Amino acid sequence: MITATAISDTDNLLDLQSVTKAYRLETKEFLAVKDINLHIKPGEFVCLLGPSGCGKSTLLRMIAGLNAATSGVVSYHGQPLRGVNPHTTIVFQTFALYPWLTVQQNVEIALKARGVPAESRTERALKLIDIVGLDGFESAYPRELSGGMRQKVGFARAMAVEPELLCLDEPFSALDVLSAGTMAEEENPHKGHLDGHSQH
Repeated sequence: MITATAISDTDNLLDLQSVTKAYRLETKEFLAVKDINLHIKPGEFVCLLGPSGCGKSTLLRMIAGLNAATSGVVSYHGQPLRGVNPHTTIVFQTFALYPWLTVQQNVEIALKARGVPAESRTERALKLIDIVGLDGFESAYPRELSGGMRQKVGFARAMAVEPELLCLDEPFSALDVLSAGTMAEEENPHKGHLDGHSQH
């Protein structure tokens, strides 16, 4: 379970005020996240450290608007978050690729959802696929890729929409040291970044 103390500041990109997430398992209540107060400014890099199962992924999902808090308030640019945050993307630890889509299609799908024209989608997707080191694998399916390669696709898809806040759920765990360094260099230093890492 993650706990934190309050940090006070102004002009924040993201604010979490007394955020708690509880799950009910049969007759017992399980607290995944308890009373979190967190404030992130634009351009700031924040890393959540803790053992597996302590609530890092749950917290990232609430920040992205994929899960609602049981109590407390998640605000983005001072406004309470309602539903999915359109200015945030998340790279999942499990990659979350569509198995029936190729590498290029998996990267393009985020752009398609934003209404980006087909020609622009293709150009941006191919550029990102090259940046993450998967040039030549555009037509491959996730089942044909290694774990590290699938993770690169997830990273390219997240970066395709140029998010204001990028949430990374152990995004480099399946990558070799050189690839992880390359991916880290591609992150935009002027945007927010929230990274969850297991502490071993």
